[in-house]
Amino acid sequence: MKFYCFIFILALSLKAHAADCEAARPLKVYKPAYAEYFTITYYDNYKIVDAGKAPSLERYIVADAPLKCETGLAVLTSKTKRFISSSTTHLYFLSAFNLEHTLVGFQGTRYIFNDKIRSQKIKEINYQMNAEELFALKPDLVMAYSANAGAERAKQLRNLKIPIVLNYDFEEKHPLARAEWIVFEAVFFGKDKEAQELFNKIKTDYNEFKKQAIGLKKSKVLVGDIQSGRWSTCGGTSDLAIIINDAGGELLLKSDSNQTQYVSLEKVLKINERPDFWFSQNTWEDAKAMSKDSRYKKFQHVPLFNNTKLINQYGFSDFWETGVARPDLLIKDFVAIMHPSQLPNEKTIWYKELK
Repeated sequence: MKFYCFIFILALSLKAHAADCEAARPLKVYKPAYAEYFTITYYDNYKIVDAGKAPSLERYIVADAPLKCETGLAVLTSKTKRFISSSTTHLYFLSAFNLEHTLVGFQGTRYIFNDKIRSQKIKEINYQMNAEELFALKPDLVMAYSANAGAERAKQLRNLKIPIVLNYDFEEKHPLARAEWIVFEAVFFGKDKEAQELFNKIKTDYNEFKKQAIGLKKSKVLVGDIQSGRWSTCGGTSDLAIIINDAGGELLLKSDSNQTQYVSLEKVLKINERPDFWFSQNTWEDAKAMSKDSRYKKFQHVPLFNNTKLINQYGFSDFWETGVARPDLLIKDFVAIMHPSQLPNEKTIWYKELK
C-alpha cells in the first residue's frame, strides 16, 4: 500500500512539474544587442519567444516535438512551410535564406520588389486580418503588426487556431535594432543560428563604415519634402537620422522624436545654413517635379537624392524591403554620397541623385 501511495505522489509531482513550461530552467537566452522588443529563451526541446513590451507583451512557444510540459501559450512550429506576411520589412529574411517559396499570402503584393518572391503564387490578403481568408491559405505562420492586428485581435485569431505573431520591428529606434529582427523571424523557420551570424556581420560592417566617418567634417543634411502644406521630415532620433549622423551628416530640422515630424514651411524657409545634401522622401524620379514648385526655390541648387534607384514595375522602392533590413549597406550609400573620398569607387545601391 505504501508503495502505491509513493507512486501516486510521484505521479502527482511529475504532473505538477510538467504543468508549467515557463517554470523550467532555460539552457540559454538570446538577448538582442540592439533590439528592445524581443527575446528568445531556449529550453531542452522548445523555445519561448517574447515580443513587444508590457502591457502588450506577447509570448509564444516554438516547438516541433511533443512538449513534455504544459502551457497556455500558443505553440508554433520552427519549420514554417506556408507563410503569410503583412510588411515588406519581413521579406528580406526570405531572400537571405532562400525561403521565397514559403510566402503564400501578403498585404500589398504591388509593394514587393524581389522578383523571386514576386514570381511565387501569392494571395493578396486584406489589411484587416480576416479569419476565413487566413484559414483558406492554411498557414504555418502569420506575421502581422499592431496596426492591422493588435494584441486583442491576435489573441482572437489564435483562439481560432490561426498561428499569428506580432512583429514590432517598426517600434525600434536604432537601424541595427530593426535589422536584428531577422533573428526573431528566423526562430519560426529553424534558422536561428544562421540569422544570428548574418546579423553579427551586418553589425560589424555597419560599425566599420561608421568608423570611416569619424573625424570628418559633418555634412549639413536636409531630409524630407512638402506634404499637405507642411514639410515632412524624419525625427531627430529616428533610425534614418541615426544612420545619417553615423555616416558623417548633421541633420537640419532636428527634433527629440523618433516619429515623422511636420514642420511649417515658414520655419523651413528660415533655415540659415545652406544644406550640403537634400534627401527627399517621395517617389520623385527626377528634379522636374521639385523645380515646378516655387516653394522649393530656396533649395533648388542643393544636390538632391532620392531612394528610387531600385524600384519595381509599380514604382515601389526596394529601400523598404532590403534597405531597412541592411543598414550596413544603407550607411555605405550615405558615406559614398556625403564623403566620396572615403569610398571613391563605390556605387550607391538605393540612392541616386535627381538631375
